[in-house]
Amino acid sequence: MVGQPPNHGEAITLEWLGETLSHLNVGHTITAFSVSPVGETAGFLGDICRVDLTWSGGEGLPSVIVKFPTVRPDNLETGRGLLAYEREAKFYLSHSEGCSLKPPACHAAVDVSGNGDFLLVIEDLVACRFVSQLDGIDEADAIRAVEGLATMHAQYWNDPTIQASDALYPFSTWADIYPPAIETGWPLYEAHFSYVIDDDLMPYFEAGNEASAAIFNFFAESRPKTLLHGDARMENVCFDPVTGAPRMYDWQLTSTGPAAWDLCYFFAQSLGETEWPDLGERCIAAYFKKLTEEGVANYSEADLRRDLQIASCLLFGFASMVGNFLCPPGEVEKNIVEATTPRFWAVMRHLKSTEVLERLSDFIE
Repeated sequence: MVGQPPNHGEAITLEWLGETLSHLNVGHTITAFSVSPVGETAGFLGDICRVDLTWSGGEGLPSVIVKFPTVRPDNLETGRGLLAYEREAKFYLSHSEGCSLKPPACHAAVDVSGNGDFLLVIEDLVACRFVSQLDGIDEADAIRAVEGLATMHAQYWNDPTIQASDALYPFSTWADIYPPAIETGWPLYEAHFSYVIDDDLMPYFEAGNEASAAIFNFFAESRPKTLLHGDARMENVCFDPVTGAPRMYDWQLTSTGPAAWDLCYFFAQSLGETEWPDLGERCIAAYFKKLTEEGVANYSEADLRRDLQIASCLLFGFASMVGNFLCPPGEVEKNIVEATTPRFWAVMRHLKSTEVLERLSDFIE
């Protein structure tokens, strides 16, 4: 039995790989490996590397992705607070197989600390086509992505199995997690990134931050529930090289909750001001069409739009919370915020978030 598992890429050993991946190529062993980091914008709660493998006999899985809890103390604390490492490991071990968005296969999940800090060894999706959150997404990929979300949401729509699962956290857990994360994150976000917040939106942050818990509880108690990816930004979507079908990875924020949150979040991370209303409306229409085609009934387009509007009010709290893991910002963090947060404001304007926030009791009571 190999001892303590590695906590970063440089600590990976041949012996640990051999034991951890022995089930992948029965009768052969790993004779050599090399480790390389995966993308500087790939994750702030985890440290990710690609491990290229050489097997005896010359055949075997060519590479895997190893995803560690981050070694950065502040980000590690944020990840623990979000239950990110537990969420992802439990999802992969219990619910990823059969999911229509085809998450990477999970080869191993190991708690490296005994405190829920899971290391994951997962399928390398290197053959897929990726898009960059800094560059933006084109219309065809946006439609593919929202249709993929709709298919998954329909697959698990009001499914009692996932709602009763001990491996999935309900949406209501965010009602307890967001307020303390906002309390620490908002002063950092305001101090470092206030220049990206439009003047007319700034006065709504206090109300939006304060409303987050009530909105999470409303969705958990009153609206249809499904499996949520939870971090459905275009950086976490890739496309099959043959079929073009979307696949999603990075399931650290997964939960059960309202489908509209995944869709709203995707919009906020993906579609810029010039893409509303045209592309945004086409995406909403494509999503709803696919949702109904996949069998979801008794949920109208008006229901979807209302849920999207309410969900958009959570973007104030989400933006505030990210101060915890993007501050103090380096060049990478600045580039991400400057490229993505105008997309937040665009979807919030289109969905009239400030008007909803002013009359929130009319929407959630």
